[in-house]
Amino acid sequence: MGTMSEEYILYGTAASGSKADGLLAICKLNTSTPIRTFKQNGSYCNRIAVLDSRILSSQSDRPVIHSYSIRKEAPMQKLILQEKLSCIAASHSSKYLAAGTHSGKFILWELDSGACLIYKEIHYGSINCLVFSQDDSVLFSAGSDARIYSWRTLDLCNAHSNYNDLQPLATANQHSLEVTGLYCGYGGILDSRLYSISLDGSCRVWNASDLRLQTTFVFKESLLSIVVDPAERAIYAGCDNGVIYQVDLYRQPREGAGLLEYTGGLQRIVDVSSESTMKFAQHTDKILSLDLSFDGTLLVSGSQDGTVIVWDVSTHQVMKNIKPGRGPVYVVRVLENLHSEHYTRQESLGFSYNTTYTFNNDVWIAVPESDESNVRYSISETALIGSEPMAHVDSGEGIPTMIQGASGSEDMQAKVEKLSTAYNALWQAYTAAVGMSENGDYEDLANPK
Repeated sequence: MGTMSEEYILYGTAASGSKADGLLAICKLNTSTPIRTFKQNGSYCNRIAVLDSRILSSQSDRPVIHSYSIRKEAPMQKLILQEKLSCIAASHSSKYLAAGTHSGKFILWELDSGACLIYKEIHYGSINCLVFSQDDSVLFSAGSDARIYSWRTLDLCNAHSNYNDLQPLATANQHSLEVTGLYCGYGGILDSRLYSISLDGSCRVWNASDLRLQTTFVFKESLLSIVVDPAERAIYAGCDNGVIYQVDLYRQPREGAGLLEYTGGLQRIVDVSSESTMKFAQHTDKILSLDLSFDGTLLVSGSQDGTVIVWDVSTHQVMKNIKPGRGPVYVVRVLENLHSEHYTRQESLGFSYNTTYTFNNDVWIAVPESDESNVRYSISETALIGSEPMAHVDSGEGIPTMIQGASGSEDMQAKVEKLSTAYNALWQAYTAAVGMSENGDYEDLANPK
């Protein structure tokens, strides 16, 4: 295997009628060698969230989320809810889990505590898809009402302060039928793009920061799934007729020479049928899910016809054809590696929004016993970084820090002395507030005697 990391495919099939439960399994990407099969799964599209060493699967037939260890076959935990979910999505930092319901309600949980941070109706119909920006600063939602909303994650987490006044950052309503997929490109929220697909046969590209429309790609078929090249060079869109379209986002100028130019922009409408669009045509039914390998050279697709196909992007040839044999394949996900950490039990997810959450979840930290009330800082070294003088400041605790200076070490030392005085005053106010005594003992204010 060398120094290259192994990649894996996580794929899931939906239960067919009264037959056995659906299948959730992992196999190697390059060889399709089976690795693990997860039992008791009955999920569907957009209801799988992958955390570091856990997989969360929202069941489509009952209000339950199964929490699997990536190393165990049976569910390690079953999280009981009060309403069936239509989609779930985990933040990239694995701190939050977002979910939508068929009635248009949105739920956000803090995964470490299981606390429900918000439970609010935000769409007029079912919420079909949710996606976080790459920096987790914004969450996007879309549903059967054909609307797309962007929400600041910080506002959602602090909804207790303005719960009834919570408003989206931006709204987009250019789609004419329900939105079936969202994909947020790489980068910060100010310089990234959002891609959306719909049953109206259009794929739209937006500025992620304000949902300003850049380009509309028009297809002849309804679109059900989408993935974008890691470098955002091409869009791969799965249709309801079993065809996957590749739409290149950059092309040679018509004059033939010069730099590549961006396809579309300025709210242009691009007819995909009139472009030299490449197709992946092997499936015989709807394309329900798409994903790419981490280098963008392999495309993985899951279809209503019950097969998983691995394609070579450059040649459009089928590399692997996996047939799980248990119904439609509703999800395919490429995993870079399988984490070996021990499974961390998931806190039970509360379903009701609790307005006292912020008061009941304070974190109390016992300060170590030491003479912190008279801290002396000293400068151990000065240096220039660019044109700015910087100093290494030592508090005697073995934790050095940096401070920006004005001109020399004497000025820096004066600033450090001022910082020491401010710190000691703050420490005295803090110890008085929490009831600390001079020997470092403190009163438990959460459980007063």
